[in-house]
Amino acid sequence: MSSTSGAIFAGGKSSRFGSPKISALIDDRSFGERIIATLRESQIRDLFIVGGSPDTAELLGADFVEDAFVDSGPFGALISVMRVCKTSNILILPCDVPFIDQETCDALIEFDDKYEVQVASTDSPQWLCSIWKTATLPTLEMRFTEGERAIHKVASTLKLRFVAVSTRALRNVNAPTDLE
Repeated sequence: MSSTSGAIFAGGKSSRFGSPKISALIDDRSFGERIIATLRESQIRDLFIVGGSPDTAELLGADFVEDAFVDSGPFGALISVMRVCKTSNILILPCDVPFIDQETCDALIEFDDKYEVQVASTDSPQWLCSIWKTATLPTLEMRFTEGERAIHKVASTLKLRFVAVSTRALRNVNAPTDLE
């Protein structure tokens, strides 16, 4: 899917986890390694790590993107990566979904051109597991300048589609005890 890039958001403070989640291990593989491998299985070749450490991005074989809007949450990270992305779509994922699978990524990548954003949905929308048309960047920047910081509020103003996916694939790991 050469028209789609992938971005992993790794700029959070990981206060509940105690260390950078992207480097946490499951079966001797980091969350980042697991997510990157899945994105590659889905034929995504242009990969970015937004926030966190440039060394981690290099280790994972991804391009590092400095979060231009530190402490502005995922919406600032989305704008940061869209500014450097060269493809028409970008699939975003948080670094704490180490069980993401190819089926889920492929379902999101099947982008219906009638929409500007497609959001994974389990029992509720998973706003940070979504794919965005990069052509929406001017609208996103305008909303950010106006003071909006909630990614779900911005997504809701665009042509939006929800894509039903497996709850297991999007199991969020916020603390080490979530792995037990």
